[in-house]
Amino acid sequence: MTATKNIGISWPASSFSGWGVYGLNLTLQLLNKGRNPVWISPPQQLNLDYKTKQRLKTVKQRQSDLSDLLGKIGVLEFDFPVLHSLRNDFKPALEDQAAHGTKNIGVMFFENTKFTTKGFERANQYDLIITGSTWNRDTLTSKGLTHVINIFQGIDDSLFFPIEKKELYPGRFTIFSGGKLEYRKAQDVVISAFKKFQSIHKDALLICAWANQWPPIMKTIGNSKLIKGIPELGEDGQMKLSLWLENNDLPKDSFIDLGTPPNREIPTYLSSSDTAIFPNRCEPGTNLVAMEAMAMGLPVILSSNTGHLNLINGFNCYPLLKQTPVEPYTPYAGVDGWAEPDLQEVIDHLESIYADRNEAAKRGQRAAKSLSKLTWENQIEKLLQCIDNLCNN
Repeated sequence: MTATKNIGISWPASSFSGWGVYGLNLTLQLLNKGRNPVWISPPQQLNLDYKTKQRLKTVKQRQSDLSDLLGKIGVLEFDFPVLHSLRNDFKPALEDQAAHGTKNIGVMFFENTKFTTKGFERANQYDLIITGSTWNRDTLTSKGLTHVINIFQGIDDSLFFPIEKKELYPGRFTIFSGGKLEYRKAQDVVISAFKKFQSIHKDALLICAWANQWPPIMKTIGNSKLIKGIPELGEDGQMKLSLWLENNDLPKDSFIDLGTPPNREIPTYLSSSDTAIFPNRCEPGTNLVAMEAMAMGLPVILSSNTGHLNLINGFNCYPLLKQTPVEPYTPYAGVDGWAEPDLQEVIDHLESIYADRNEAAKRGQRAAKSLSKLTWENQIEKLLQCIDNLCNN
């Protein structure tokens, strides 16, 4: 079988978002495997070491040249396959993409389970659709789509691996919470559970990386009855998160707002934490931040729904099993598979981890072992096998 040399990537690589980290690691693995990644979109906010910057110089220059060409002709037509990012309801349509290839492959992570007739028409414009969780895949196949496969995201095992805990916050029981602030990711549950837990354990410290570049989505956190209001936005467009947390009765010294740390700095905070908490109501993929926490051997509290189900394996985490249905809300009209976590169960798990550090460490070790094969190297190899098969048939 002939290996596909050139592969287009439609979405921008970045060090600060899930999609961006996917695109960056996809690019680096293609280079490692002797393939030629072609960026359609310019990168956004890359935070890289010198060696990685040098490796990407040619890729970046080629993209700059393509941008000039795109501005002149309107759409790029390539004689190799192109990977396209797809949102809810299979948007955008192929004709609205900036580039077309000999094969057009949609990479899709969706939260909304309600699809339109137009959406299915868009889906059938693509030669293959790749999902990032079995929940996403099974939802699509149950709707009658047959050109869908699933390939999980990966972790960068040069950054995320078990190490001895760092005492960045000495004397504190540190709880990490990551993911852009929104109702779907259930930071309202984190705040409410932490507030009750910290009222008993004064050494508890919440460190949060909740920055959200999309204010309309951030504002959905206001749907919650567990918290008061939503964060104000400063003149720079950034959330006034600390003020909001104080208004929700968290003591000023009980939390740290990390803002938007680049992906390569996340290990510093994970290795300084005692646990991580992800009570998400829905995850279309396998939750990259949760994967990274588990890969580092952290005992993780994880909701048992949607994409998270692919991470839960025996006693490798503290699963949230007491769940109830979620009501649809704007912009998510379809919430099949979503689940509302039980607040008391979150608190109980925090208490268990606090009281029995040995058991927590064992679960963290099992987590690291269960994530050890989900490296970007392995996952991109699976992706390449699918691309090569598609292009050789």
